[in-house]
Amino acid sequence: MITFINTTDINITEKTAVVIGKFDGEHRGHRKLFRTLKEEANKKGLKTVVFSFRTLPSNIVRNKNTTQIFTNVERRRKLEELGIDYYIEYPFDMNIARLTGEEFLVDILIGKLGMAEIVAGDDAAFGYKKSGNIELLNKLSKSLGFDLRIITKEKDDFQNDISSTLIRSKLDEGDMEEANKLLGSVYSITGTVEEGNKIGAKIGFPTLNIFPPKEKHLPKPGVYASRVRIGDDDTMYLGLTNVGSNPSIENDKRNHIYRVETYLYNFDASLYGREIEVFLYKYIRQEIKFQSLDELKSQISKDKIEVLNFLNSQAK
Repeated sequence: MITFINTTDINITEKTAVVIGKFDGEHRGHRKLFRTLKEEANKKGLKTVVFSFRTLPSNIVRNKNTTQIFTNVERRRKLEELGIDYYIEYPFDMNIARLTGEEFLVDILIGKLGMAEIVAGDDAAFGYKKSGNIELLNKLSKSLGFDLRIITKEKDDFQNDISSTLIRSKLDEGDMEEANKLLGSVYSITGTVEEGNKIGAKIGFPTLNIFPPKEKHLPKPGVYASRVRIGDDDTMYLGLTNVGSNPSIENDKRNHIYRVETYLYNFDASLYGREIEVFLYKYIRQEIKFQSLDELKSQISKDKIEVLNFLNSQAK
């Protein structure tokens, strides 16, 4: 996959099929877009392009602080696994925000990306005041000579549109089963293993610590049944993961900032500096402040059994 990250200096000379969007969730609706994109490109001999922005537009235009289900780095990896040819992470500022839908199409999608077809959801909206919509796409596809494929939105079991907002709400509730169902994959957190307080090792449960960036949308604090992938190895290790601020530890090295701390079953090796991906399957319990390390050790022993029983039952 060829990537253009945070640059406007793009000149794709091949004819392409394009999808545009935030894609911060990589959910079932997005996957439907990507599948259709690849189908259209294969039929017409086009290269596939996924166009997104470096920063969520609402965070700039409305001064919001919306977090992302998958970070930019995580999103790139998932798109590469899908076999996308070009990925654009375009810089977003107020100059870009002021482009009309027609200017955005002509100057960027056609002018820079060589767009011969666009695949869009039936609620597509882009450009200044969302002037880029299905009506405009239909009109310009005729006058500018590009193909247009419109697809309907994916729905959940209650006929709600599947969206990143809906999935974030499920993560906030700790409802991993529903969040994963809406995603069409398992929610995960990627990071580099760093040194923690080593309290887990002292009580017989050594853990892998990663500290996600502030833009990552983390689920409800608590203990989760998890699986872990190390680097590019496809092996999935069973894990017990705590997401939270480690309230039981006084004088915390990271001032109680959120971390993802995972104990791996039947694993004994140092992974400092290695990248891991932690997949969360089920919320087990809330995060608790324990009065002693003995209390903490006793509870983790119980959690370990419950998590292992769940993961083993799921595998059958």
